[in-house]
Amino acid sequence: MKEFKIIGIIVLSVILISSMPNNREVVYYYTLSQLKNAGPPEKIRLVNTDNIATGKSVLSDGLLFTYKNRKAGKVFISGNFSSWKTRTMARGKDGVWFYFLSSGDFSGRVEYKYNVDGLWTEDPLNFFRQDDKRGSYLSIAENDPPSEGKLVTYKFTAKNRILFRTYSPDAKIISLVGDFNGWNPENDLMKRGNNGIWSVEKRLPAGIYRYKFIIDGRWVPDTFNPESASDNAGDLCSVIKVR
Repeated sequence: MKEFKIIGIIVLSVILISSMPNNREVVYYYTLSQLKNAGPPEKIRLVNTDNIATGKSVLSDGLLFTYKNRKAGKVFISGNFSSWKTRTMARGKDGVWFYFLSSGDFSGRVEYKYNVDGLWTEDPLNFFRQDDKRGSYLSIAENDPPSEGKLVTYKFTAKNRILFRTYSPDAKIISLVGDFNGWNPENDLMKRGNNGIWSVEKRLPAGIYRYKFIIDGRWVPDTFNPESASDNAGDLCSVIKVR
């Protein structure tokens, strides 16, 4: 069962890459260690197949930071996205250090610096910078907010408040069912937005819940939620953990 689930996620990832609108370069994480040269921050779509086993997102939009220094022993990046705590940059085979900042983790104006073996420096390949009022400069970049499009699942809007979402522009009626409402199709009817995304918000106490969507009479799991289990009939359903 586990093998089938992993294979299914791999196939789904390939489908998503081909179907998503893409004005970014698609980069596989394992290729970053083979970079020959550094450059200014670049907006990319990162494919990390290592996330398949962990249940994390395989596809991520964000910024790729690179810095080339063959002799450096350690290179860190620090910025407003990390409350100015240092984040380790990975070293490639040709001395190109890299760090990926997902749009889902931080979006908007990014202010940052590199720390190379204990010495702080701005990004030498990024011409966008500002005076840090300390005799040096901050490098500046922009990380676009994540695009929802068709790739929507639940998201927490506040503690214990969850917005359940699914993309189905041609549907006539959709309801949310699960352990939290006795699997009753009439309890949580979802509303359709102008973008074809249906949603309903619920407040749930801490716990683990199984759920599905009923789309025009069809009971289906949440396609883009990698956490799954079996419902009372033995069919596939989705799982959400509320802490």
